[in-house]
Amino acid sequence: MHIMHRRHLFALGAGALAAPALARAQSLTNLADTMAGDNRFSRFLDLITRATMVEDFRQPQPMTVFAPVDDAFTGAPATALQDILTLGQQRGSGGGSSGDSSDRQRWVAFINYHVVPGAFRASELTGADRRLRTRNGGDVQISGTGGSLQLRNPAPAQQLSAVGSFGMNVQPQPAQVLGSEIVASNGVIYPISQVLFP
Repeated sequence: MHIMHRRHLFALGAGALAAPALARAQSLTNLADTMAGDNRFSRFLDLITRATMVEDFRQPQPMTVFAPVDDAFTGAPATALQDILTLGQQRGSGGGSSGDSSDRQRWVAFINYHVVPGAFRASELTGADRRLRTRNGGDVQISGTGGSLQLRNPAPAQQLSAVGSFGMNVQPQPAQVLGSEIVASNGVIYPISQVLFP
């Protein structure tokens, strides 16, 4: 009877340990809702919302998002960032539809430079330098080992982008991945220390 009691206790203990992992797996939300639940990404999510791209981040196709934390916007070069941030504000000012379309295209390209198709876990990104093609068509270079990843625009003067040549005019300091990856139901989010300019 004592043996059976211990087996029963072990089974309960194993079930209790498995339950949180199962709950975490079942509670995963999409990329947009995961970022919305983390107050570090409020400025990046605001850009996504104003560009009417929220549903893009809820789609089932897997994506890796290098999401600048709010402090990244404070430290970004003021002129380049202001050019990006004013794009959406011009949409509501009564301008012509062709200008609105052009502005939105540049804004979407800027956001998409932070997004790579496919869900890349940290173990797949560490090691030798590698380039990944972003959703805006430009490349981002990733390097680092031991849980310390850095990202940069590998060729700011040469990449084609609907945003223009912002990357040419920005200090080429690498962005640091801050902390661990965040797994969502449709991809992975990496908090980064700087805004990426194509």
